[in-house]
Amino acid sequence: MKINRFSPKILLITVFSLLLVVAWGAASGAAQGPVVQGPPPVVTPEIVPGEIIVKFQPNVGRLGAQNSLQAEGLRPLEISPETGLIRVEVKPGQETQAIAELLARGDVVYATYNYKIYALGNPNDPSYGSQWGLNNAQDHDIDAPEAWDIHTGGSSVTIAVIDTGVDLDHSDLQAKIVAGKDYVNNDSLADDDNGHGTHVAGIAAASGNNGIGIAGVSWGAKVMPLKVLNSAGSGTTADLAEAIVYAADNGAKVINMSLGASCGSGWPDVEEAINYALGKGVLLVAASGNNYSTPVLCPGAINGVVAVGATDSNDARPSYSTYGAALDVAAPGSGIYSTYYGGGYTTMSGTSMASPHVAGLAALLRSYAPGMTSSEVEALIKQTTDDLGSAGWDQYYGYGRINARRALERIALQISPAQPVLFIDDDPGVASSQVRVITPNSEPINWSASISPTVSWLTLSPPISGSVSSTSTNQFITFNATKPQGGYDLYLATLVLTGTTGSGVTVGPIVAQVQLHYVPEVKTLYFPVFFK
Repeated sequence: MKINRFSPKILLITVFSLLLVVAWGAASGAAQGPVVQGPPPVVTPEIVPGEIIVKFQPNVGRLGAQNSLQAEGLRPLEISPETGLIRVEVKPGQETQAIAELLARGDVVYATYNYKIYALGNPNDPSYGSQWGLNNAQDHDIDAPEAWDIHTGGSSVTIAVIDTGVDLDHSDLQAKIVAGKDYVNNDSLADDDNGHGTHVAGIAAASGNNGIGIAGVSWGAKVMPLKVLNSAGSGTTADLAEAIVYAADNGAKVINMSLGASCGSGWPDVEEAINYALGKGVLLVAASGNNYSTPVLCPGAINGVVAVGATDSNDARPSYSTYGAALDVAAPGSGIYSTYYGGGYTTMSGTSMASPHVAGLAALLRSYAPGMTSSEVEALIKQTTDDLGSAGWDQYYGYGRINARRALERIALQISPAQPVLFIDDDPGVASSQVRVITPNSEPINWSASISPTVSWLTLSPPISGSVSSTSTNQFITFNATKPQGGYDLYLATLVLTGTTGSGVTVGPIVAQVQLHYVPEVKTLYFPVFFK
């Protein structure tokens, strides 16, 4: 027996505060001067041309705000009844100048672009609608689109798929495959000659929102193909043990094993390999088996491995799904549409399809909160399931069917706007800005913020820590900037957020790029007054 381890009509105005200014006398084009290194570049968001969003100080009032805008030659288009933000018309192409003009006033809290926003929940992959396990009308799914609103998965996490190999040229997988190994043919090209491994890899980590095929649970995770099963789908525990060690030694943070057999008298070589991987902080996931009975097969039954049973589109256990004392959780496994070798797609059923749903979720969590240990990730997955069958743990569903939204919400710590931006010129030579700390978690998260590495031109005003929950409205981080010593340019720094939930789970580190635009002068532009 395995010992379980717990070691409508809506005004969509998104304010990212990307506050760009126009510098007269600065060189044109991208600055090549001093840039303080921050996190990787972010994708530039699209803006609505000819519009900006403005927030005035509370004491100005709505009528006063409208009068102030008209005095500046700007025409208010709409005042949001929910937020009080004002949508303002400007000449297309002059959004940046208008923002700079308004920010020079003393009565404006912020002015920003009106960014185009897109629902992140549903990707544009044409066959996404066939993936009932990610989202369906009956909600017998893992709530993937809701989870993707928080995080879609990062490339910092690699999932080792120990299986029949992976189609190395598949358009939905090719860009994310890292070096692997073929233990069947003793070479480095773990190409799939069966189809099973490709199907598994797509469930966990097919490229999402790329306009092709399907979406994996983690859009960004890398895939390490390790072939231990031949074209007939069979292999040896010796190769399995080697593959586990290879994965642990080569950067995999999650291992998926949609394979198994009876434990017999024990799998000591595989157990040793599993313990080695656990010691390296790897999370291991395996299918429970498809033998219509009990007990759970190995390697899923080995202590330290998350054993996964299957559910169908009715949230029921299919008769084939192996159950027993070693079962940890369940996930969609019947009629699962995914990638297939030869560049295609197909539908397959089994606990082999359930397991990579869990591996993909583990990758989502580990890329969103890299400070979490593998045991914390495992415990979080179990604690946030949708309970099925008997209340609490039972031998047919384990702790329940996984729920990606609930798991991510438990550790979600974010800032709004998502990218802090400040501007500064020679007079007065100082600038400040605020972002709000938010979470969808109803359980409080104790958070702290820092600039790391430190930079001379940017500090945080106290308080730099607090406690935030889904009902909080008063958690803010204040940035204070002074003129950098390097001259007019774009400067970058990194805000680091860390936290701890009330139950002791580590959150983060969450990083955000902070931009400072240092320019010689902010030019005031005047626009004609327009009346409807």
